[in-house]
Amino acid sequence: MQELDLNSTSRSNSQYAKTMDVPTSSENLYSILQQEVELGAEALKRQSADVAVTLFQSALQKVNVDQPFYDHLVHNLLLSYKLLIEQLLKHGDRSTALDFLWAALRLEIRGDCAADDKLLRRFAGTLQSLGIVFFQNNLLEESVLCCRKAISIYPSPGSSVNLTNSLAATGGRARLSDFTTHITPEQLGRHLFIACVPKSASTFLKNLLVNLTGYRDLFTVYAAGQSEHEIYLPTLRDSAHLDTVTQQHCRAADANVHLMQAFGIRPVVLVRNIFDCVMSLFDFYNQGACKTSYFRADWQLLDDETKIDLLIENVIPWYFQFVASWQLADRHKRLEVYWLSYEELVADKPASVLKVLEFYGLGVSRRSLEQRIEEIEREGRNIRFNKGIMGRGKSGLNERQKEQIRRLTRYYPTADFGRIGL
Repeated sequence: MQELDLNSTSRSNSQYAKTMDVPTSSENLYSILQQEVELGAEALKRQSADVAVTLFQSALQKVNVDQPFYDHLVHNLLLSYKLLIEQLLKHGDRSTALDFLWAALRLEIRGDCAADDKLLRRFAGTLQSLGIVFFQNNLLEESVLCCRKAISIYPSPGSSVNLTNSLAATGGRARLSDFTTHITPEQLGRHLFIACVPKSASTFLKNLLVNLTGYRDLFTVYAAGQSEHEIYLPTLRDSAHLDTVTQQHCRAADANVHLMQAFGIRPVVLVRNIFDCVMSLFDFYNQGACKTSYFRADWQLLDDETKIDLLIENVIPWYFQFVASWQLADRHKRLEVYWLSYEELVADKPASVLKVLEFYGLGVSRRSLEQRIEEIEREGRNIRFNKGIMGRGKSGLNERQKEQIRRLTRYYPTADFGRIGL
């Protein structure tokens, strides 16, 4: 009996060995195969990518998918393609590099190792590394293809990070399959999502929508407190089949936009006059919200003017990022967005809510909605609208503070801050 030794070799010279017994009647064939594998591995170590590709292609043609070492040969060929593509790109031969990319993307682990997590992880890792190579060479669409192929084989956080970067660079849209294969687009529930600045009556709007629709109240974050309200994939994925209402203080970060694209979320973006926001935040922190801030140890020691200065310098810049980011997502049509202001909501709650419902393809008569709001507020449920005083910011802030806020607009020359009173 002759023993075949097959090494899956990476650029770091790490090896994945596989041995098996070969029938004597096939000694000549397997002797040639063994020689090609050994020479291919040596070629990879010497960085002779074209030789390695030729040898592993030849070896792969001599075996079929039912043989135990088939998948290891496939991985070795992928490693060879990756090295060859790197070398071709380094020498400016993009056309040939792309030809080999298509060949690499056609490779599949489909033999006896199709359920071998270790090999699948290594195979996906090689594709992920290939995606980085294309990204670094400004071949961004090709980078997306590699990341998606890697995710389809063995999903990992690294692949998701690389895919997010590549999609952001190309402006491409995320797909549901980028994040899960356990649900189809047709199985997604309705997701009413309020992306809002703090102190904008967002809790009122969210609670009213939950009451009207009967949808589940869903907070898609890992934790609140000092953490950003970024969308948390595990929670979103677990609730994807449900009808939900969400209220979160989140900017249009690329990761948030991609998750919304993939899971069919069209956000209502809720804003408020920036000067009034400062005064509302001032009250909010004085009433105890400072306990969830980074300045909780010292807030009570500060005088009122210093507290307001602290909010303007440390919290209010987030509001500008919020508006600018959602405007950019809206302008580039990355998402369908419905803009709503606190002032519109205060002026006519039923009309504002009806427009939100219409945006989501839902409806109710104005009279029925008015009656529902009256009933809820009369019963004192946890949905009561907190009536803020519009215009309070202009009287509560001194001229220096107001000018300090206005000056923040200079960092966003293409953004329109008219929606927040500037």
